[in-house]
Order: sequence, then structure tokens, then C-alpha cells
Amino acid sequence: MALDLEILKKTAIYSTIFGAGLGIIALVPALMPTISLFLLPFLSGIIILIALEKLNPGILKTLDTKDCTLLGGMAGSICCVSFLIIFAPLVLFLKLFIKTYYTYGIDFLNFFLASVLIISVMLIFFATNAVGGLLTGFLINRFNKN
Repeated sequence: MALDLEILKKTAIYSTIFGAGLGIIALVPALMPTISLFLLPFLSGIIILIALEKLNPGILKTLDTKDCTLLGGMAGSICCVSFLIIFAPLVLFLKLFIKTYYTYGIDFLNFFLASVLIISVMLIFFATNAVGGLLTGFLINRFNKN
């Protein structure tokens, strides 16, 4: 069965919530490197697909491995965008009140550089999370056969 609009909507909603939540949690400077360098690029697609399966049992059983690959890549890209939309303004807002707060270089970006950075990071996150989605889809299909 091919991807239908219901699965795409649920994946987009879960990815947006997950990315925004990580954007708020990443305001703690000790957690930011772990979230932005490990959790978002490699595990967000897997986490979203597992949450999709747990909250809607049997929804991924009907999908092929290639569909799970696309869902994983889409989840990673949406998590990236929602993370940046929440994280960047909050960091700049905190910098107004806490002068020693680290801005991670966000205040030095102009619009063009920020656009190029966001697009390139989205592509990287799409590729790495597509591999995670492929692995998750393969394992779900393998467990369903047994």
C-alpha cells in the first residue's frame, strides 16, 4: 500500500512537535550538542516512526520499506525546520536578558547565509534519517513476517 495523506499528516505533526520540543530542551547549553549533533541528525526519523507505530498500531505494517525510508527522511527534515524555528529566536531572546548566554553564532548570520545553512542541514538530515527510516521499516516488516 502506498503512502496516504493520513500517514503523511500524522508524521508531519509528530515531527513538528518533536522538533519544537527539542528546540526548547536545547536551550540548556549542556544538552544542545547532544541534541543537535546526535539526536536530530540520526535518531529523529527512527523515533518518529516508532512513535507513529506505537500511537497508531499497525499503521506501518501496510507500508513498504521504501515508504518508511521516505517517511524517515521527511520526519528528519521537518524536525530540523521546527527545531530551528523554535531554537533560533529563543536563543536571541535569551541573549537580550542574559548577556553571557551563548548564541551559537546565530546572531552573525544574515538572511542568505541562514537560508543556505538551513537548506544544507535539511538535506543532510533528510539523508541520514532516510537511512534510519529504511532500517526501521525493514525491521518492522521483518518482525511482522515472523
